[in-house]
This record gives sequence, structure tokens and C-alpha cells, in this order.
Amino acid sequence: MHTFFIILIIVFILWVIASLFLTGPDLRRFDTPMPEVFDEHEDDLKQTAKFFEVTQQLHAKISKQKSFRKGLQEIRLFADNLSSDLITDTIFKAASVNNVSVEWAIAPGADHKRRILFMHGGAFVFGSALGHRKYCDHLSKIANAAVCSVNYRMLPEHGRLKGINDCQQAYRWILENGPDGAEELEFLMVSGDSAGGNLALMLSGWAKELDIRKPDGVVAFSPSTDMTLSSPTIKAHQHSDKMLGALAPLSKVPKAIAAWMSFLFLRINPAHKLASPLFGNLSNLPPTLIHGSSNEMLLGDGIRYTNKAIAAGSPVKMQIWKNQMHDWHLFNMGYGSAENAWFEVQKFIDHLNER
Repeated sequence: MHTFFIILIIVFILWVIASLFLTGPDLRRFDTPMPEVFDEHEDDLKQTAKFFEVTQQLHAKISKQKSFRKGLQEIRLFADNLSSDLITDTIFKAASVNNVSVEWAIAPGADHKRRILFMHGGAFVFGSALGHRKYCDHLSKIANAAVCSVNYRMLPEHGRLKGINDCQQAYRWILENGPDGAEELEFLMVSGDSAGGNLALMLSGWAKELDIRKPDGVVAFSPSTDMTLSSPTIKAHQHSDKMLGALAPLSKVPKAIAAWMSFLFLRINPAHKLASPLFGNLSNLPPTLIHGSSNEMLLGDGIRYTNKAIAAGSPVKMQIWKNQMHDWHLFNMGYGSAENAWFEVQKFIDHLNER
């Protein structure tokens, strides 16, 4: 009986810690939907189906693996080849920032004084500059800028803070360096997709609080903003999100247990503002554009971040496309709603240039 009460007390203490420190504040008041919604395009369904045929083949390969490590290797190999069909005249140039690998994408005629820092997606577990060359190629062309893509350290080999620090180092470096070395900076944007969108928004708030040069603009594609997974669409959209729906079982885990699981896996408090930019001070941010799909699990992350930032007086805008897969800008690039979404990014960058 004595042992039982000790266990009960320990469980209670762990629950209190999770509730007070690991889950973040209640932000349900920022769940109001966004007014700017775009219709889907007739080409979307066919292109999405083609992509999922490929992912089904990947799933078959992973299911044959006998270990997590080998399965992860298959996923990473797949992610590294997402841009393998890219045909472009953009030059890609490898560099290193204090042992952090980066890659420049430089479209013909791109102005090196105009620079973009890009963080790739991949749930902080996979992805690379190589696999996301399509993003960087396109951004370099539409922004007339040199794009620096960061190969930050990833889970599970490294804690989340290691990857965050890599991106912070790259940010400080790009303020003074272009593709050819030290060079004046006239325009800076930070961008990223999914997990990379989380890192882009983190850098925006971090630079502001550190009182160093803020980005002139931020573009986040289908970003994660809350590592505590408290947004209502995490559960509500788990069946409609064909890309992230595999994470649905996590939404069924009791909140306190999920918080501890997240803490142990990430090796940082999931509610810390560096891991979850939603929980930071969102006032005085640079102009920011966020894109999301009406049926993806991370939609609520973007909505909450946008509404909280607007309430704090920051010029943050979110645009939503109907019935798109998560990160459709990359996976359906060149077709339908992806092209329409990229056109909105172009308009946003043009507006930044006019400021």
C-alpha cells in the first residue's frame, strides 16, 4: 500500500508539471477561421493522386524494413530525391557555417545583396537542401535573390535545440555573407515549409527579441507552430489529411502523457517559444505570409499564430486553399493550386520590394 501511494504521488507530480509547464497556454480564442480562402483547381486531384502513388511505393518499402533505423533511411532517401526531376539554370553552391552545411541557390542574374534563408520541412526528422531545391530554385527566381538552404541537425540523432541553433547561426551568418563571401545585405527574407516553416517563424521572433536585423519578410508554407499539438485541427483533420494522417494515433494519447513523450523526444520543452513560435511574443513582427490547406492537420497552427499576431498588432496574413495536401507548393509544383499559391507568394514579395 505504501508503494502504491508513492507511485500515485509521483504520477500526480508528473501530471502537474505537464499541465503547468509542458502544454502551453489555452489559445482557443484564436481559432477564428481566416477570411481569405481560395478554391481548388481542376488539375489538383490528378496531380495529388500521382504523388500518392509514389508514397504508397515508399510505404511498401518501409514496411519491409526490420528496424526503425532502416525505415528512416528509406524515408530520408525519398526526401532527398524530391527535386531529382528539377530542370533549371539555377546554380547550386555548397557552403559551411561553423560546421553547419548550407546550400546556395542562385538563379541567373540574382542579386546577391538580396538574400533568403530557407529551412526545409520533414517533421524535423528528414528532409534536406537537396530535396528542397525546387523551393529554393523558385524562390530565387521570383525574388531575384540568392537563397541559402540550411541542413540543420535533425531528430532523433539530435535534440530540437541543436537544429534551432544551426538555423540561428545561419541567420547571423547570412546578415553579413552572400554566396561569394562577405557582402552588404539590402533585403532579407526567411522562409520554410512545414517543420521549416516553424523554424522560419522562430527566427523571426528570435531576431526581434535579440534586437538584431529583422527579416524584411517571412513566408511560411503549411507551418507547424505548436509542438504541443493543441490545435483543434490536429484531431479534426486527421482523416482528411492524407499526408500527416499517420500521426493521428498521437492525438489519442492523454495530454499529459503526450507532453512528456514530446519532451523526451524533442529534448526541449514543447511549449518553449523556440520550439513553438505560437507561444512567443508576436508583437512587432515583420510582414509575414502563411499558407495552409483547408483539410490539413496543421491548419489550426497557422490560424492561431496569425490571429494571435494580428491581435498583437503585427502585419501577418494567412491564405487558405481548399482541399490541398500538406505542403502542396512542393509536391504539386507547376500545377493548379500550387501555381496559384506561388503567384500569391510572388505578390507578397513584390509588395515587400515596394516598402
